[in-house]
Amino acid sequence: MIIKKLTKIDADYVWQVRNAAILAGCANVYDAKTLDIWTPEETPTGFAEIVQRGFYGIEIDDELVAVGMLDEETDKIEGLFVLPEYMGQKLGGRMLQHLEQLARERGINTLSLDASLNAADFYQHCGYQVVRHETYHSPAGISLPSVLMTKQL
Repeated sequence: MIIKKLTKIDADYVWQVRNAAILAGCANVYDAKTLDIWTPEETPTGFAEIVQRGFYGIEIDDELVAVGMLDEETDKIEGLFVLPEYMGQKLGGRMLQHLEQLARERGINTLSLDASLNAADFYQHCGYQVVRHETYHSPAGISLPSVLMTKQL
C-alpha cells in the first residue's frame, strides 16, 4: 500500500472511485434520483485541475482504492472516498490521517469538511466536531443534507 500525490492523468480514476463510493455508501441516505444526478459517468470538465491541486490516493497492487483532497485555499478536507470492496479496512482513516499530517506541515491548525449524512459518524470517530447541519450545494446542481464539521489539529 502506498499513498501518493495524484495528477491530472488520474482524474478519471478518481472520478470512478468517487462514484462507486457514493453509490455504495449513500444509497440508504439519499434517494436514487439524487444519486443518479450526483454521480454522472463522465468526468466533469475542470476536474483534472482539481485533482492536480490537492488529491492524494492510496494504491494497493497498482490499483487506486481510496482518494482524498486537502484544499489548502479553504483548509478543508474534500472528496474522501474508498472503493466499496475496500470499505471497512481503515483506508479512509489512513487517508484522513495523511491529509491531516499534510495540513499540520503547512501550518493549518483547523480543518473543516462537509460530511454526507452517512459519513458523519466516521468523521466524529476521527475527532471531528459537528458545527451544524446544513445543505451542501453540489456543482452537479443538487442540494444534499450534510454536516459541517471541524477539527483542531
